Amino acid sequence: MAAKEERLILIVGAGVTGLTLACVLRKHGASVRLVDKLSEIRPYARAVGIHSRTLEVLHDLDLIEAFLESGKKTVAFEQYAGGQRIQEVRYDEIDAVYPFMLHIEQWKTEGLLEKRLGELGCTVERETELIATEERLDGVRTTLRSADGSTDVVDVPWLIGCDGAHSTVRHLNHQRFPGEADPRTYMIADVTTDPPIARDAVCTFLSAAGALFCGPLPNNRTLIFGNVGDASEPDLGPPTLKDIQELVDARYPKPVAVGDPHWINYFRVNYRLTSHYRHGRTFLAGDAAHIHSSVGGQGMNTGMQDAYNLGWKLALVSQGRAPEALLDSYEKERRAVAEDVLALTKSLAERAYTYAGMSVEDRDRYYYHAHVPEAERIGKLRRMAELDLDYRKSSICVEHVRKHGGSEDGGPHAGAEAIDASPLELNGNRHSLFELLAGPQHTLLLFAGADPSSRRQVNMAFLASEVERVYGELVRVLIVAVPGVTAAEFGNAGTTVCDLEGNLRARYRAEEGHVYLIRPDGYVGWRSDRPSLLAFRDYLARIFVCL
Repeated sequence: MAAKEERLILIVGAGVTGLTLACVLRKHGASVRLVDKLSEIRPYARAVGIHSRTLEVLHDLDLIEAFLESGKKTVAFEQYAGGQRIQEVRYDEIDAVYPFMLHIEQWKTEGLLEKRLGELGCTVERETELIATEERLDGVRTTLRSADGSTDVVDVPWLIGCDGAHSTVRHLNHQRFPGEADPRTYMIADVTTDPPIARDAVCTFLSAAGALFCGPLPNNRTLIFGNVGDASEPDLGPPTLKDIQELVDARYPKPVAVGDPHWINYFRVNYRLTSHYRHGRTFLAGDAAHIHSSVGGQGMNTGMQDAYNLGWKLALVSQGRAPEALLDSYEKERRAVAEDVLALTKSLAERAYTYAGMSVEDRDRYYYHAHVPEAERIGKLRRMAELDLDYRKSSICVEHVRKHGGSEDGGPHAGAEAIDASPLELNGNRHSLFELLAGPQHTLLLFAGADPSSRRQVNMAFLASEVERVYGELVRVLIVAVPGVTAAEFGNAGTTVCDLEGNLRARYRAEEGHVYLIRPDGYVGWRSDRPSLLAFRDYLARIFVCL
């Protein structure tokens, strides 16, 4: 059969990661084809928690309002032992655009993403399965099989495997998926409880019988899971409502009736991480690249942020606007995150399940060590919320500062997430920086002083005009001015925003002439303590094809 050529990025797997990646690519103007072997979205809760950082991603995809309307805000993590609360951390204590976790059933998440993808001009091709691949110099030859058994051989420039833990894409590329299996079997259920288990917090209950995890869902429902036996035991058969009731009775400190099950299932856990995220012109993302315990609700969020990281880079490369080498930063940045997530979730799970076998003395020590200093507690919550991700070791995150003084003394470093600040005035309206960063472009922040005639200001205005002239469609230039200074004083180069109360300048520890380049995914790509056009052009050559 002769191969057809499609200049479309082919994504295999229309779960949360694949749908997110397709939406990001379409928002950046790339052409996409998304296939999935399932006939429809599976109606199960499964992954339910969306963390603060991922809510920012949904905001950028113009989905935040739809998610907030459909989900339930969760403001705390609580841990109980022996029936007493021994630890609580609250989202509203952290500095975040969205200081909460949103709980929403996975089928709803997929539905909202698929609807948004349709608005962006792409539909999911269901009952379509990838069955063969062949790497080529300028792409991948793929064979797709439809529900009627017919096959299509299609040449595509890029192939992305978002097809889960048993990834066909990974298997066809003979990529290793090393790791280990958790020795336990788990039960999970989407049910109602009477009386309700904490409605605004994720709760962990530790007991001699084992651990019980409870997360609130919309419509007064609860997702419950816990360990129920050894993974080496034979097939336990389908679980029942009676089984989940017995699990709750043994581990929840008060009587509670469980009912109206939407879904009850057994599952097992593996800790695995692919050796490489890239194989020629094929990439892996989400569960196809990494799997781990669901404790902490990290898996779906990590997959969505894989997609958010890869999407803007792949869009630029596919449109001929960036060198292919830019794509090497995807594995460098995201594999390190997955390594950390595997270690974190394994640690959380092991601590929870070890409690059952502790002596009374060891449990007393556990109570004592559960109380941590405030700074450490907030740091742990920021880590759970995925707000502390750091790409400083990436080749496309660059510090251009003098050895002494300058922007290296404070503010977000290259590789850190950009910090939000407000109020910023633009055209008579007030905004936050987070709002102004929205969109597919990079954003260049140039911090101005009070004297437009100073040497630094003149250099900054020249940098702004040159960046606009050469990279106008790719880089948005924002001149951060002090009150009383107008756009005309900078020759109308860039877009002038007024830092009304100096909050942006303070949070970035910025002085006159300091420069920050914010990537489309919200991380600092480059910062400097002076407006050097030559140095900045050298950096942009790593990101964009020279124009």
